[in-house]
Amino acid sequence: MSNTEPVVKEIVINAPVARVWKALTEPEQIIKWLMPPENFKPETGNEFKMMGNNKGVSIPHVCKIVEIVPEKKLTYTWAVEDMLSDTLVTYELEDLGDKTNLTLTHSGWDKVTLVKSPATRDDYNNGWEQVIPGLKKYVESN
Repeated sequence: MSNTEPVVKEIVINAPVARVWKALTEPEQIIKWLMPPENFKPETGNEFKMMGNNKGVSIPHVCKIVEIVPEKKLTYTWAVEDMLSDTLVTYELEDLGDKTNLTLTHSGWDKVTLVKSPATRDDYNNGWEQVIPGLKKYVESN
């Protein structure tokens, strides 16, 4: 697979779409499975930050919501401040009754410029491999 192809993760969560949507859009829930969001509001144009941590080093992520369709789709830019230019993270939800099919697509790798970071698409692919099952576990246990 090329290093510019989108990262795509698909998973079925044993919870209704409304519950999954809340986990994606309520700051007090986002902190439980991703990172602490600062100034997150589920509104198009909203800019927010999330502070990640890698081996004790704080990594500020700068994001902006570009599309929101309640209980169906959430897309925001994803950049690491001063290190990685904007990519796009999209969560798409499909209502399966008492279950939800979630597809995460992290795209834009063809436009990425790495300023100070050696982070690659593969690093993010590996990261989402941990995050998406963590989201599933969080939603299913609440």
